[in-house]
Amino acid sequence: MKCCENGGNTSTKKWVFLTLMILVIALGSLFVYQQLKHRTADQSLGTPLFTLEDQGVKVEVFSKKGSIDVGKQDLTIRVSGGDLKSLYLYMPPMPGMGEMREDATIQKVSDGVYNATLNVSMAGSWQLFVQVDGKVLKKDISVPFAGQRTAVDDQSQIVVNTKAMQLIGIQTHEVSYMDLSESFSVVGYVSYDLSHVHQITLRSDAWVLDTFSRFEGELVKRGTPLMKVLSPEVRIAQEELNLAKSLGRQDIERLSKEKLSYLHAGQVVTSPVNGLILEKKVNPGGFLKAGEVAYTLVDLSNLWVVAEVPLEFSSYLKKGMKVLVKPVGEEKLYEGRVDYIFPVADKEARTVKARISLRGASLKINQLVEVIFETQPVRVLAVPESAVVDTGRRQVVFVQKGEGMYEPRQIKLGRRFQDYYEVLDGLSEGERVVVKGTFFLDSEAQIKGLYGGEEKSHEHHHH
Repeated sequence: MKCCENGGNTSTKKWVFLTLMILVIALGSLFVYQQLKHRTADQSLGTPLFTLEDQGVKVEVFSKKGSIDVGKQDLTIRVSGGDLKSLYLYMPPMPGMGEMREDATIQKVSDGVYNATLNVSMAGSWQLFVQVDGKVLKKDISVPFAGQRTAVDDQSQIVVNTKAMQLIGIQTHEVSYMDLSESFSVVGYVSYDLSHVHQITLRSDAWVLDTFSRFEGELVKRGTPLMKVLSPEVRIAQEELNLAKSLGRQDIERLSKEKLSYLHAGQVVTSPVNGLILEKKVNPGGFLKAGEVAYTLVDLSNLWVVAEVPLEFSSYLKKGMKVLVKPVGEEKLYEGRVDYIFPVADKEARTVKARISLRGASLKINQLVEVIFETQPVRVLAVPESAVVDTGRRQVVFVQKGEGMYEPRQIKLGRRFQDYYEVLDGLSEGERVVVKGTFFLDSEAQIKGLYGGEEKSHEHHHH
């Protein structure tokens, strides 16, 4: 009896085991079938490029070509979690080029599947925006350059097709030797020219009758009356003349007339120059002795500018060198010459004074000015400042290697001469470097890793 029961239990276990095996095989077959079906569906959509996901929304982008290139693109978009509303490429503005946007034409194929036709006008770094209902998903993509490529290009060069060159506006400049000069600017102040100071004195004692309301700091023109005086000797000379007439002495009469004319000539004293009254030492009713200074005037047709030059630039100073003087807050420039270099330096300020002579400048005494010095030209191998990209660790230029082919190259820079740099190493005379469009080429060099993994954030010298 027990034997029969054991046999029945064994049969039941075998039946359960077989049933489970059949179920597992069926489920596995179904899974494989679904995977094959899904893969077949994906293959019919094209090569998967990338997937975007955000809070329940999933966007898969496929392409028959397997990439996004310059020109017409036929993409297939599979969306879950909403309906596709728009898709477009966007390129931010860059120096010399405005922003660009390429919108796709979208056609719904089936539930969640769309065909998108997109025209990519140029290679470069784009941003892809996909709108699903009210949500926008974004991805940065790089569209490769079209055109001839060589093994060298793939490793170290950037190739730009003709259309892209026109859109970017790439311009180049030939590296050459140039006669360049350095310039530096310092602060200075305006002073009057002590060699053009005039002191007003009388040849004889006199009473001051009037000063015509003149005052210190007043600008006067040549011939402006400064004071009216009366000499005590005038009466004596008049009496001598009358006596000579009564005696009939023509020789004495002639001498007396000359003396009287001389004394009367000084009765109204006028300014001998166009200038500034620095000092006024007389007042109406006062008495002025012969030789005493009544007024001190300075001729402003010639001025001095005293410049404070840092000691590190003092070796550039030369007597007679030309300089430019620019009043603070103004755009007008005056040309002058260094006429004296003071022999003593200011040890605290670490400066030395240089005096500049200016003629015909409309400046005010003690006015602050900017003094621009320019050194003697030197011959150097030079490159425009606009060609240099500073990565933060090194300086790079883009050398033209052929039509539409550019190589980023590290160079060593020397002195800066206004809009040019001296090239110490890395370039040869006759090579051509990009001076416009470097921002775009720099972005491509970063994407291709041509800077050897340097940080992406760096500065550009563009002017």
